Amino acid sequence: MIIGIRDPGAVLLCPCRSRRVFSHRSLPGRTLTSGSCEKKLGAQQPKVLTARNRMARMEAFKSLIFPAVVLCGCTTAPVEDPARSVPGVRVWAAGSTEKIQHANRSQLPHDGPWDERARKVRIEGVRGEHVPFQVIVTADRVDQRGITVEVSELRCGDALLPAAAVKVYLEYFSKVYAPSGKNGRKGYWPDALVPLTRPFAIRSSRRDRGPVLRHQPLWVDVVVPADQQPGVYEGTVTVRAGGGELGSLGIELKVWNVTLARERHFPVQFGFFYGREIARLHGVEQDSDEFRELFFEYLGYMLEHRVDPAFISIGLDGGVKDGRYVLEWTDPRMEKFLFDRGQCRFLIGAGPPGLSRAGLTKEQYEEYVRQYLRQVIAHARESGWYERLSFTGAVDEPRNRKEYDAVRYWADLVHSVDPRVPVAVTEQPLPDRPEWGTLVGYCSEWIVHGNELDRNRAAIAERQAAGERVSWYISCDQLYPQPNYYIDRFAADCRMISWLTWRYRLGGMLYWATTLWREVRDPWADAISWKRSHCNAPAAGEGMLLYPGNLVEKYTGQENVYGPVGSLRFALLREGIEELELLYQLASRGGRAEADEIVESICRGVKDFSRDPAAIDKARRRLILALAARQKARP
Repeated sequence: MIIGIRDPGAVLLCPCRSRRVFSHRSLPGRTLTSGSCEKKLGAQQPKVLTARNRMARMEAFKSLIFPAVVLCGCTTAPVEDPARSVPGVRVWAAGSTEKIQHANRSQLPHDGPWDERARKVRIEGVRGEHVPFQVIVTADRVDQRGITVEVSELRCGDALLPAAAVKVYLEYFSKVYAPSGKNGRKGYWPDALVPLTRPFAIRSSRRDRGPVLRHQPLWVDVVVPADQQPGVYEGTVTVRAGGGELGSLGIELKVWNVTLARERHFPVQFGFFYGREIARLHGVEQDSDEFRELFFEYLGYMLEHRVDPAFISIGLDGGVKDGRYVLEWTDPRMEKFLFDRGQCRFLIGAGPPGLSRAGLTKEQYEEYVRQYLRQVIAHARESGWYERLSFTGAVDEPRNRKEYDAVRYWADLVHSVDPRVPVAVTEQPLPDRPEWGTLVGYCSEWIVHGNELDRNRAAIAERQAAGERVSWYISCDQLYPQPNYYIDRFAADCRMISWLTWRYRLGGMLYWATTLWREVRDPWADAISWKRSHCNAPAAGEGMLLYPGNLVEKYTGQENVYGPVGSLRFALLREGIEELELLYQLASRGGRAEADEIVESICRGVKDFSRDPAAIDKARRRLILALAARQKARP
């Protein structure tokens, strides 16, 4: 089979005869197709060529055509001597918690898992966990096309971890042309994780400069089944081009006799409410069946990463009929989908949909609100998610006496129907100004801004002692040294957010958006998602952790994805969430003090925590060893 490879900035041959699209939950495609179209890949528009120039260009790029097959699941091969690699091309590895740019490594490299001398990456994890690392192909002043990656099965005696459990992603470089705050940095940063389904190219030279060194990192995600036999598993990753081998490395995975529970104990709620932008980028109508199926793909992707989609409608509708407010549940599929996949929290607005104050007295309006609340609560009890229910008032981040009064007003309405149901507020227990009064006694679910954690430590402990829920959120105004989700930040930030959650004894996390695409043409072409706000704009990746999968081929040459494409930041967030759940398991088995000590070794506060991958890995290993010791001691 013949296939053309993506070559940024050039007109070239590329596949066009088949456009097979796969879901993010399916295995990477293995069928390559041939075609004969001319297409410009990247953000620029195709050049117009005359017939004569077209023929000349075709001749000039014949070298781009080659035979190749992307394999997954070959038998284990011996690790090759690096001396046999193609001159100028090197294959090596790094841990997951590092952002490797075109020509630079992080100031805090994640070198621990990589043994250069043995040409082996050594990783460890527990059953039911994702254990990622990175393979990097470096072209030093040479162009390399037609690169494929082969992953073998991993074996431990007779036990097998199939190659299908090892998923490989191409890391797409986003151009950050405006740094995110004074500690951000311009440049090309790895972010989108694109399933590797076709050969790729590394171009180290352009017309405007001579050849340079170029890194192309690949994210390798080893998914350990919950029933995997413990032991040390070995396999290989082999990188080829044009039928020849560029290099290979060994994988050594230690699976501990510890199982990460699928049940989640920390609600991680990330906003997902820009349906209009999803429809726009995917080119579908928002009220169509096609959009609805796409929407469910996004929801499923988030839940697979242990993240609750927040601020979405679960099909509530209604209105006044015959003098009573009648609530309708118009989307039972949505509700069941979220519940069956472990949605931890259902945040429901306290204001009835379809109800206007116009023409109603205060007493009439409040009675309709109570009727609505009773129906929501009764439905939640009947459907099994009453304990996951929280109501939200009409005010986000109340900032004055009037807004505090509004929060208290809605809380009183909710509790007049059911005093047990939490009312959530994005505020800390201690008000900014005493004259605003208190929300204590009205709200029982506090979502605290990261800037307020230290000032409210004692107040948070008091609310938790009273049985109330306290979580936290990260906002655009939380600047370095606090963590954030910006593209041009240390990789450790997204992973350490969960460790900080444990350090402050918080019950979960919230973030306001994942598909903030309204300020960009598309997120693949423009990483600066936050442009016009007074709050730390511009910022790269603010509110934008997912990418539309239908644009994958345009920007990377890989096969389009039906639904979302994740990011390096979202994957690292999942790493931290999994580690947070392991801390919970240790504490629940009598190891609370030990869990606290492990966390405190790398986390002292929201402005004082380690970003060194080696230190984080050391703490993680202590955590796993503590769990393994308790597992061994069990009768």
